[in-house]
Formats: sequence, C-alpha cells, structure tokens
Amino acid sequence: MQSLKEVMRGNLLVFTIGDVLRQLSMFITFPFFSLYVVALGGSMVDIGIVNSLRPLTGLFLYPVAGYISDRYSKVKIIGYTGILSAVLWSIFIFARDWRWIAVGNFLLGLMTFYFPASNALMASSIPEDKRALGYSLWLAIPRAVGIFSPLAGGYLISVWGITTSMRFLYILTFFVGLFIAFMNMRYLEEPPVKEIRDSRNLFGVLKESYKGMFEMLKWLPSNLRAFGIMLVLGFLLNNMVSSYWVIYATQSLGLSAVQWGIVLLVAAVINVVLMVPAGMLVDRLGPKRVLTWALLIGAVPMLLFRYATTLVYVAVLLVIMTIANSFLMSGAPAYMTHSVPPERRGQVMSALGMGMLFINTRGGGGGGPGMGTLLTIPSIIGAILGGFVYGYNPNLLWLSFGVVLLISAIMSDKFL
Repeated sequence: MQSLKEVMRGNLLVFTIGDVLRQLSMFITFPFFSLYVVALGGSMVDIGIVNSLRPLTGLFLYPVAGYISDRYSKVKIIGYTGILSAVLWSIFIFARDWRWIAVGNFLLGLMTFYFPASNALMASSIPEDKRALGYSLWLAIPRAVGIFSPLAGGYLISVWGITTSMRFLYILTFFVGLFIAFMNMRYLEEPPVKEIRDSRNLFGVLKESYKGMFEMLKWLPSNLRAFGIMLVLGFLLNNMVSSYWVIYATQSLGLSAVQWGIVLLVAAVINVVLMVPAGMLVDRLGPKRVLTWALLIGAVPMLLFRYATTLVYVAVLLVIMTIANSFLMSGAPAYMTHSVPPERRGQVMSALGMGMLFINTRGGGGGGPGMGTLLTIPSIIGAILGGFVYGYNPNLLWLSFGVVLLISAIMSDKFL
C-alpha cells in the first residue's frame, strides 16, 4: 500500500483523474464508433478512411510536437491542446453524414502536440524503480471506473438508437474535455527544466524538428530499433482490425450492441484485476521476459478468433487477449522509459509514442499517447486496408494479427 501511495501522487494523479473522467464520456463512444459511421451513411471502406485521417495529420506534426515538447512548457502545451480538442469534438455532435466525422478526425490530429508533452511529463513523474507499477495504476484506475462504460453505451444505443446516443455522448465529451484541460493547467507541475526560447520562424522550427528526428533515428540503439519495428507492426494490425470488432460481432455473429458491451465488460473486469499485479511482476522480472510471454499468449486467441461462433466463445477469447494485454500495457511503456534517457524522451516519444504495444479490442484507433511519427504511416495504411480486407474475408484480419504477434514475440526474445 505504501508503494501505491508513493507512485500515485502529483502529475500522475492528475493524469489519472483526467482519464477517469474520459472513461465516463469519450471512451464510451470508442467501441461503437464504427456503427456511428455506418449510421451516417458510411461503408466498410469509409470506416477505414475516417480512421486513417487522424494519424495523417500527425505524420506531419509529430516531429514538431516532439521538438517543441523538449523546449517549451509541457503544462501549457497539454492545457491548450486539451481546450482545442474539446472544441473539435463538437463536430461529431452536429455531424449530418460520415464526411463530417472524417473532417473531425482529421482536425483531431492537431492533438498530436499533446502526446509527446504528456508522455515525457508522465515519464519524469514516476519513480524509476516503480515505472511499470506507475503505468499500471494509470491504466487500471480509470478502467476500473469505466468498467461499465461499454455496457452503458450498448444500453443507450438499444434505447435511443446509435445516432442520438452518440450525439449525447459527444456533448458529454465536449464539457468533460474542457474541464480536464483547465484542471491540467491548474494542477500539473512543470519538471525542473528551463524553457528554451527559439527565435526562429515557423519554417526554421519545422526544418530543425525534422532534422532532429533523423538524428534521433541514427542515435537509436539496436534494441530500440527492434522495439520500434514491433510497434510499427502492432499499429499496422491494430488499425486494420480495431474498427471491425463491433461490426463483426453485430453483423456476422448476430450479437446485439448490449451483448458486445457485456463481452467488453467481462474483459474490462479481468484487465482491472490484473493491471497492478502485472505492473509489479514486470518491475520484478524485467519487461523483456514478460513482453515475450504476453505476445505469445495474445497470439493464440487471435489465431482462433476466426472459429468463434457464439457469445461465450467470443468472450473466452477476449478474456485471454485481455490477460496478455494487462502485461503488455504495463511492460511495453516501462521498457520504453527504461531505454530512453530523459533528455531524449520528447523526441523519441514523438517518433515512437510511449511504447503502447497492445491489442485494441475497443476501437478508437488513430491517435493517443501510443502514437508517434514512425507509427502514423502504418496506422494510415492499416486503417485503409482494413475495410478492403474485411470486405474480402474478415477472418484474414485476425489471422494476420495473430501471425504478427508471434513474430513480435520472437523479436522480443532475440533482440530486446
């Protein structure tokens, strides 16, 4: 208990409170986002196009975001981008067809500036010997609060319909986003690093940002290069698959939105129970060994998913994936933080994110703290390919993901 108190304070506590509030608003929309696109006239391919647009914006902005994160106030960056994000979510409230959502997703790519700053600030706020535990708490506490979020979303959809329910949830997201932004500006504490004022114009900053990114890539040691390849593969497949879990469940398996919410609820309970013990185990055994086994365990249900025919079968497979996820989601960010010196975290995390190697079963892909410059292109390609592959043969999506998890497990064992 004393260890938990030592970790869960200061900036990490503020970030965690913010994510608790997001679980009760924005995160409810994620599992059902694809259904919203379809309800507004989108096709399977259109779902992929919409989800490809947010990382497209990030492709151009992440190097700048990392450069600025290492030189200016991280708290101000986090606060101002939070306000902008809340305003942009209002587009989803008034969307009349799926193209409005596409525009909104493209503009939400401006949130790129938030993530390198928040990732670096969080990494500096967790005690070095308890990093996996810190990341586990940051992930587990909001998920514990949001356990019933998917079920709540499914229930709202069954009562109000997909369009009305999603508009209501985006209104909630707008107000919650503003509150979190002002809370961050008031309570986050800046690390003891001086701001570096840059007198260059925008073109000069852009040039220096991209130059710095290429210099950083040359600096990357072999283990981080291997880890980067694993992240690229993970983001490629996650963006191919994540938007189609709910589509496959409701259209191919015949599950209702409420039943899919129940499956996600069961998985969320398992995840919350395991996150803190998983973090402690990672700190004790080291990230490499845990990551290798977690990737192997996660590959099994992914390879078997094409045989799923019933609600119980689907639930069992997602529970096994969740067990693997619990260790991946604490071990991978801890490995990234351990491997990167503090003075390079802004730039490295702008390229590779915070090291979020995981299986996304809830949707909402296209951004987040795990995203980075080098992950945008595979994310864009994956999102676009996913619609075409699903239209050809949905089973190929999960089969491909399983193979990639096996490849990543081998890479983790040999090169990390």
